[in-house]
Amino acid sequence: MAQKPGQTTVKTLFWGNLLFAAGLALHFIWWRISLPVRQAKALGLLLAAVSVSGLAALYFFTALPFRPESGPEFFNLALYLAAFCLAYLITYSAVEVDSPSLVMISRIARSGASGISRAELDADMGDEVLVLPRVADLLTDKMAVLENGCYRLAPKGVLLAAFFRLSRKALKAGKGG
Repeated sequence: MAQKPGQTTVKTLFWGNLLFAAGLALHFIWWRISLPVRQAKALGLLLAAVSVSGLAALYFFTALPFRPESGPEFFNLALYLAAFCLAYLITYSAVEVDSPSLVMISRIARSGASGISRAELDADMGDEVLVLPRVADLLTDKMAVLENGCYRLAPKGVLLAAFFRLSRKALKAGKGG
């Protein structure tokens, strides 16, 4: 049966969004039941499992309506899902620990109409709030190790740092954040 123009795109968007929504729903359910220790790794594995099993179901259950039918359609769907899942993983890492800007905004908002002095804000924005949770995440995700009182990058951390250095260099961005 001949396809209408744009039907492949509609199929990709429909099934890609549906499979991603299923992964997102499972993510929320899992996190409500028990928060994983290595959240990024667990989330990546969950989204990969949902994507692969969803693609397999679409491939083998030929009675499903409006399913991809050709290799290029499946490839488009797999690529869309991979991009969507990777974008979500990157975004999730930003909300996993409160960002400094959000912590400041939240603290200023809690102060009410009277506002907050700079000294109070400085006291609330110490290393315990902004730095140490991120260091703990690096250790938990095995990006860094603590040896003899010194933090060192693990092989995964070295690769990630190299990626960010190259990205910043390609964008002609400075060394700051």
